[in-house]
Amino acid sequence: MQHARNIAQTFAFATVDLADPASVTAAERLRDQAMADNVLWWQRNTGHKVLLSPHNGHVGYRSTHPDMYPRTQGALLRDRLGRGYAAIGFSFAGGSFLTKDTSLDGEWKPVTVPAARPGMNEHSLDRVRHRDFYLDLRTAPAAARTWLDRARPVYDAGSTFIPEPLPVLALGRAYDVLVHLHRVRSADPL
Repeated sequence: MQHARNIAQTFAFATVDLADPASVTAAERLRDQAMADNVLWWQRNTGHKVLLSPHNGHVGYRSTHPDMYPRTQGALLRDRLGRGYAAIGFSFAGGSFLTKDTSLDGEWKPVTVPAARPGMNEHSLDRVRHRDFYLDLRTAPAAARTWLDRARPVYDAGSTFIPEPLPVLALGRAYDVLVHLHRVRSADPL
């Protein structure tokens, strides 16, 4: 039954009309709901903990594109699992990653971004004395939480990447834990 549900979800998502913004938003809402439902099904049927590894835009509670992704997989999972779900986000201050020109078509290609500029979340995070680190945002000091709760430009590397204008995100409202990397390198295609 679950395999049949997955097939139906995939076909429903594949019928999106990419030329119609409302259709794209409906499809993305369906996509995140389906991803959350599948994780919950797995967890319910195995009783095991699950390590979920989607793009930041899906795992967190807030979206960098709320017009396209009004409700994320992470928000849906938090609604169902409460504090049993922890969103772990990633940030990086520069480097390269694989992306496409359009989310459903095309080849993966490396894109390199410059060092984060002043005013970006990553620029400030990269000034911490540790090169790579993680931060439990739930237990951060009050001054840090205040800073983290303000939306600032971020690198948002997903299946597509738009360099300008950069989207904004309040990291403290989007994640429970943040892993910050000084520099990233794109994967090598097989």
